[in-house]
Amino acid sequence: MKLANKTVLVTGGSKGIGRACVLAFATEGANVIANYARDEAAAKTVVAEAEKLGVKAIALQADITKSDEVERMFAEISKSFSSIDVLINNAGIFDEDDNPENLSVFEKIFATNFLAQIRVTNHSRKMMKQGKIIFISSVHGTLGHAKPTTVAYSSMKIALDQYMKTLAKELAPDILVNTISPGQTHTPQWGEMSENYMKERAEAHLINRWIEADEIADGAVFLAKNDAVCGEILVIDGGMSLKVLG
Repeated sequence: MKLANKTVLVTGGSKGIGRACVLAFATEGANVIANYARDEAAAKTVVAEAEKLGVKAIALQADITKSDEVERMFAEISKSFSSIDVLINNAGIFDEDDNPENLSVFEKIFATNFLAQIRVTNHSRKMMKQGKIIFISSVHGTLGHAKPTTVAYSSMKIALDQYMKTLAKELAPDILVNTISPGQTHTPQWGEMSENYMKERAEAHLINRWIEADEIADGAVFLAKNDAVCGEILVIDGGMSLKVLG
């Protein structure tokens, strides 16, 4: 797929990996839709940056856990674009209270990291004849890689990976579905971190540094362009799986 003049929807597109994806696809000449839940200022900033690259870019607010807001978002998309060519299912959350006994965290993460992805995918499919769907998962979603402090998060990512593979069987060859599985990526989701903490966490990777959001976005562009990869999980974890999770 050549990306120039294609339409790309990125959920959670105002910050972190989502923001990097918006700009990476705009650099390729694609028109971009940056979905966001709350931070309107950040969404408008990334859209303005994308527009400077000569593409059409819009920011649309929607909490993707809410059906009515997703329906409203797609109604707005249809006013500006006749189709969606690439969907990046990036939006997701992590909860510091994640543990095997905290059922409320399971419910919260399940709603955002799994059910909401399906909701957006189902709406997007109605606007896709051919194209690519890409999920942003996590190396913690690999079977056996979960920790007690990431059990809900990891469980939902495993569910998402299974959903992706099943969807790939249903939609190919017209729509190709894949996943990116990042390691620790330097995004605002981590909050403020001390220099020592960042260095300590970086050592979990064989590359001895954090992964940058634009490196994940490069992977998304690769999957969007490639017409031979289908139903696969592209791991971009800097060797984290080998060093600390295996």
